[in-house]
Amino acid sequence: MLRITIALLALAGPVAALASGDVRTRSSIFVERIDPQGSGARRVRLEPARQVSSGERLIYVVEYRNMGNQPVQGFTVTNPLPRTVRLDETVDGSELVSIDGGRNWGLLSELRVSLGQDSWRPANPDDVTHLRWRVGDRLMQGESRRMTFRAIVR
Repeated sequence: MLRITIALLALAGPVAALASGDVRTRSSIFVERIDPQGSGARRVRLEPARQVSSGERLIYVVEYRNMGNQPVQGFTVTNPLPRTVRLDETVDGSELVSIDGGRNWGLLSELRVSLGQDSWRPANPDDVTHLRWRVGDRLMQGESRRMTFRAIVR
């Protein structure tokens, strides 16, 4: 079984909070391990993703915190996805995604991938290169929040 070190899964660049220098972000990656229990039950546990294998499910937790002296609102949090994973799902589906390295954004259901010669197909989670959340509500001084999404190791 091929094992991939988390260095290969590291974010394809830092998580970025845009439009506010007072917002700091931090991303953590966990692997979901499922242990069989007696009578067919299963126990799910999360571990820091140090080594993972193809097909394993990852949970990304992106935390953002207002480190400034004033409330902030109207900023964007962007998270690139490494090529070694594919998007599985997000908590609420409110994010925008990019399928072209962060140049263009939209809802996954609205994006299309060119197949050449004026031929297109609907974009799917395998195509996603970046995720972006617009944070419109007020984030008070010292307040932190988080968003999560799942990915699967390719």
